[in-house]
Amino acid sequence: MTPVEVVERYFACMRAGDLDVVELFHDDARLIGLGTVVSGREAIAEFYGASIDASRPQPRQCGPLLVAGERVAAEIEISLASGDVLHVVDLFVVEGEHIRSLTYFVADH
Repeated sequence: MTPVEVVERYFACMRAGDLDVVELFHDDARLIGLGTVVSGREAIAEFYGASIDASRPQPRQCGPLLVAGERVAAEIEISLASGDVLHVVDLFVVEGEHIRSLTYFVADH
C-alpha cells in the first residue's frame, strides 16, 4: 500500500469502528496529541479500543489529503457519539505499509 492508501484504510477502519486499525501501526509506533504520547502497538490498541467503545468517532475529511513522500496530512471533522464535533489535523508518517507516527492537532473551539 502507498502512504495514501494506508491513511485511507485508517479512516475507513475508524468509520467502521474496526479495531483492525491497530494493525496499520508499526510495533513501536507513536500516537502524539493533547500533551500525551502513546507508544507501541499494544498501548495504541488500548487507546483505540477505549476511544471506539466510548465515542464511536466518525472522521470526515474536510479536503484532499496533503502528501509529501511518506508524510500525509489530513484536515478532518470527527463526529462523536455525544454529538460533539472535533476539528482536527492529523499528520501521519508512513514507513512501508505501516504508520510510524500519528500526530493530531485539535482545534480549540
